[in-house]
Amino acid sequence: MKNTLKIVFILTFFSGWSCTDFLDKPPLDQIGIDEYWKSAVDLKNYTARFYESLPYHENSMSTVGREGAANNITYRTANAVLNGETTLSTGTWQSDFAPVRSINIFLDNYSKSEDPYSTWKQYLGEAQFFKAWIYFDLVQNYGDVPWYSHALTPDDEAELMKPRDSRIVVVDSILSLLDKAIINLDKKDDAPWGNNSINKEAALAFKSRVALYEGTWQKYHSGDDFGTQGADPSKYFQACVDAGNELMNGDYNVGIYSTGNPDQDYYDLFGTGDMGGISEVLLYRAYNVGEFIGHNQNYYGTTTPSELGATWSYVTSHLGQDGKPMDYLSISQQEKGNDFLKMLASDVDLRLRQSIWIPGDVQHYPSNVVFNSPPLFAGSRENNPTGFQIKKYTNPYQELGYANANDAGRIVLRYAEVLLNYSEALEELNGTVAYEALNQLRARVGMPDFEVMSQDADPNKVDYGYSISDALYEIRRERRVELAFEVLREQDWKRWAAHELFLNERPKGYPFNSEEFPDENPTLDEDGLVDPLQTELPNGYNFNPGRNYLESVPQTELTLNPNLDQNPGW
Repeated sequence: MKNTLKIVFILTFFSGWSCTDFLDKPPLDQIGIDEYWKSAVDLKNYTARFYESLPYHENSMSTVGREGAANNITYRTANAVLNGETTLSTGTWQSDFAPVRSINIFLDNYSKSEDPYSTWKQYLGEAQFFKAWIYFDLVQNYGDVPWYSHALTPDDEAELMKPRDSRIVVVDSILSLLDKAIINLDKKDDAPWGNNSINKEAALAFKSRVALYEGTWQKYHSGDDFGTQGADPSKYFQACVDAGNELMNGDYNVGIYSTGNPDQDYYDLFGTGDMGGISEVLLYRAYNVGEFIGHNQNYYGTTTPSELGATWSYVTSHLGQDGKPMDYLSISQQEKGNDFLKMLASDVDLRLRQSIWIPGDVQHYPSNVVFNSPPLFAGSRENNPTGFQIKKYTNPYQELGYANANDAGRIVLRYAEVLLNYSEALEELNGTVAYEALNQLRARVGMPDFEVMSQDADPNKVDYGYSISDALYEIRRERRVELAFEVLREQDWKRWAAHELFLNERPKGYPFNSEEFPDENPTLDEDGLVDPLQTELPNGYNFNPGRNYLESVPQTELTLNPNLDQNPGW
C-alpha cells in the first residue's frame, strides 16, 4: 500500500503542477537543459508525468463504455464508428504529437546525468516504454505516421515537412524501443512501485500486444487499402511468440489469479483495490480513497448503467459449463427474462455470471441493495437497454453513490492477455495450439480443458467475412470471453479486418418476458429479443469498410504539409 500511495502522490503532484505553476515556467528545453538532467531524481521526476497517459477508470461514465466501438456492448444510440458516421478531422496533430516531443526531450538529454547508469536505467526504460505506448496509439488511429527520433524545433524544417513513414517502419521502431526498455526496466517485484510502475514484465506483455496487432493487421488487410505492401506478418507473429515464451518460461513472478473459488475469482480480480500482490496484474493504475483519488465505477455498474448494456452477441459467445456450444436461441423460446438470466448463471461458463448481473446478486452489502431485474424501462441514467447489465469493475463492499469513492485498480496489462496473445500468434504462425496456456484461463473458472471443435457445429457461429481454422475460431472465442469489457475488442476486430461481425447487423438484448413488465411494450425482433436500435438502424450498422478502419489525417495538417497524404476513403 505504501508503494501505491507513492505513485498516486507523484501523479497528483505532476497533474497539479502542469495545471498551475508549470504553465508559468518556460519549457525545459528553454531553461538550460544542461542544468536539469544532473541526477537520477531529475529523470524520475520527468518520466513520472507520462503515467497520466495510461488507461484509467472513468469518473463520469462507465469504463466499459470506452469499448463502445465493438459488438460486446451497446448504448441506446448507435456507435458512430460502427455506423460509419465519423467525420473528417479539420484540426491538427498538435495534441497527438505533443507527447512525442515531450518524451523525445528526455531521450535527447538523459545521458547528461552525472549519476551512475544503475541509478537511472529504470527511468530510461520507462521513457522508452512510454514512447512506444504513444506511437502505438498513433498507429492504431492513423496507420502511417511520421517517426521522430528527437525533439523537433522550428529549425527542423525538413523533418517537420516530411511525409508519413510506413506503419511497419513505425511498428519496427516501437518493438525496438520495447526491446531496449525490457533490458533497462526492473522486474515488477523490484520496480520502485511494484506493478504500479512500468516494469520488465509489462514491457514484454506490451510487446506481445503490439506484435500480434501488427501481424494480424498485415495478414488480414493484405487485400485492401489498409495493408502495407511487402509486409511480413510472420515476423510479427514470431515476435509475439518470443515475448510470450520469455514471460511464460523466464524467471518472472507471473500467473493467473485464483484462490480456488471459480464462482468469484474472475470477478474479484477487477474489483480489488491494492493489486500489488496479484501476480497476474503486470501493470495497473492505483487509486486511494483516503487521498481523495477514487472513481465511480460502482455507481455506473450498479444503480446507474446510463443506457449501457452487454449484447446478445457477447453473451452467446460463451460455451456451456461442459465446454460445448449452447443453442441459446432455442433456449430463449422457453426461458425468458429473469429465467433466462438465471439459466446463464447455472449453465454457462462462470466468467459470464461474473461479468453481468443475475437476479439475486447483491450489488451493495452495506445497504443490502440486490439486483432484482434489469431496468429496461427506467429513465436514461438508470436505464439498461438490453437486459444484460454489466457487472465487471464493481465491488459490492464499496461506496455505491457518485462520490469518487471507489478504489478498484485499473488493470493496464495482465498475464491472461499474454497467454491469449501467445496462443493466437502461435496458431497464426504454424498452426500449433497452445493448450497449456489456454487451459490456465479455463482452470480459474472450473471450465473443461480447451478443445478445438467444428465451428460449423456452433449454433451461434460468428461470421468474420472469411474462413479461419477451427482452432483459431476457438482461440478468438476464448479471447472475447476472457478480455470482455477491457477496451480491447475494437483493436481486435480492426486488426482482424472483421467488420462482417456487425455490418448490417443490430445489437440485440435478452429474450423479453412480458409477464415481468405487463404494462410495457418494448421493441423486439422476430425471435422475441430486445431490439433497442431497431428504429435507428432498420438495416443494421452502416460501417464503411473502405474508410473507417483508420481516422482521417487532419485537414489542416494536409494543408500545412503537402508531403502528407490522406488515409483511404477520406
